[in-house]
Amino acid sequence: MKYAVISVIILAIAAIGFFIIRKRTATVEVSSQDYSAEIMACLGCEYEIIKNAKSVSDVIKKYKELLLIGKKEGFTPLIIIPSRMTYEIVNRDAAQDGADDSPEAITEKAKSINATAFLQKRTAEDLEEYKDADIMGEFSKMDATNSFESLIDFTTNKPHSTIIIARIPTNKPWELAAWVPMGGFNECPYPEEQVAVFQYWHEKYGAMPALVTGDIWELYVERPVRTKEAAMSLALEQFGFCSDIVAQGTEAVNHLAGTLVDATVWFFWWD
Repeated sequence: MKYAVISVIILAIAAIGFFIIRKRTATVEVSSQDYSAEIMACLGCEYEIIKNAKSVSDVIKKYKELLLIGKKEGFTPLIIIPSRMTYEIVNRDAAQDGADDSPEAITEKAKSINATAFLQKRTAEDLEEYKDADIMGEFSKMDATNSFESLIDFTTNKPHSTIIIARIPTNKPWELAAWVPMGGFNECPYPEEQVAVFQYWHEKYGAMPALVTGDIWELYVERPVRTKEAAMSLALEQFGFCSDIVAQGTEAVNHLAGTLVDATVWFFWWD
């Protein structure tokens, strides 16, 4: 067992609950029901815990406040929904293959990946797989997504009782996929592939990883697409990156495109 001492740096009471900023001093024994302490002990950076948020909008407001602060102080906020699965993803000490999966190693591997070529290859493969279905569909403008869907616990229809906002110590938002290396299963791209794609989308759209669970990424987008043509092109890339959001979601690529016009949040989920 690994034990830890976690020092409390700041305890603040905010309108949406208790915000606790902490900094790790060592790893901890797995004991808490929601795994928030264990997850942050593995990440080893400052963070805030939001307990019993009154609304999703309160959490998003706090995220955007930290996003502005982080741009000045050199960190990027990341909303983490704690679970055992998320803990196992960030617990690098439990890796069985001995490979170096540190953020630095993953980021270095990402440098050799051409994101556009990667997405084109994946998209072509997925279009071939669904060639007998009307996977493209017709474009129809739908309500834009501007909220993080995964903040809601659908067993209660309220925000999750415990939500982490970690202050990941990098000013390169795409590197967050290296800090929480979720991937390599069920057609989910490997972490280094995610880093490369997120960098490409950040440079093109101002998109950045904002929320993560054990099988979901949600991105916050500062420069969303504004036209039908741009949305259809982006939807093809997103289909290649995560076909489940079409095959088990919108059911057609151009239906997905209809949700992307003016959308400031993108959602990716791998079944």
